[in-house]
Amino acid sequence: MSMSRDGLLPKKFSKVHPKYQTPSFATIVTGFVVAVPALFLNLTMVTDLCSIGTLFAFVLVCLGVLVLQNKKDIPRGKFKTPYINSKYIMPVLLVLTIILSFTYNKNATISFITNEKKINDAKTIITSLNTVQIDLIKTQLSKTDSAAFSKQNNDVETYMSSLNENNYAVLVQALPIDETLKYQSGFDLFKHKIPMWVFIFVCFALAIWAFRQNLSLIPLLGLICCLYMMAELGLSNWIGFGVWLVVGLVVYFSYGFKKSKLNTTTV
Repeated sequence: MSMSRDGLLPKKFSKVHPKYQTPSFATIVTGFVVAVPALFLNLTMVTDLCSIGTLFAFVLVCLGVLVLQNKKDIPRGKFKTPYINSKYIMPVLLVLTIILSFTYNKNATISFITNEKKINDAKTIITSLNTVQIDLIKTQLSKTDSAAFSKQNNDVETYMSSLNENNYAVLVQALPIDETLKYQSGFDLFKHKIPMWVFIFVCFALAIWAFRQNLSLIPLLGLICCLYMMAELGLSNWIGFGVWLVVGLVVYFSYGFKKSKLNTTTV
């Protein structure tokens, strides 16, 4: 509704219901746009796309505060964020994070940097197999661990998920399937780490920016926390988010850019 009033969307979206005083048209359209795709998509993907979109909105808010904090002659609201200079705090926090990563989580950190091959989880392995391969695994489990396998109703994925890390690794190694189905390596593994690598480089850039511009600590930490949670989401979610972002930019540049009240005021 607010975007429509600003000229970024057609005026119909800012229409208020005469009885209920709510943006009825915008609510109905948004409901259909969200609900219909949810019927045909994996529920986890739907919730992750919702999360990444919400987090990106918070990223823009925090980033906007940082960009505007040192600009003069702009309207200021009544609410003020408590100012704590992050000039030295941000670089120190970054160095401490690196030290702690190599001290308390050394193996995982080195594995991440060196792109060491990783065992696929049970769901990934099972969904990549055909019925013949699954039957072979069931036969093997019935011989090697019949009691525990029967306890899990002879369901391969449930049984594998119930194992601890060491036993799971031993089982995967012994499975009668191709190695490429057991492990991720090379670019197939690295591509899932791209969001986190981008996050790491952004953190270094933010540390430099904070040192040079005396950025406010609270919005800076908010920005970093939201970016970290976005980086933890899968690559498929980022691709979906990118597609949705492109759609939004097309709408903006084809309609909102020309119809914006700011643009018409300037003209």
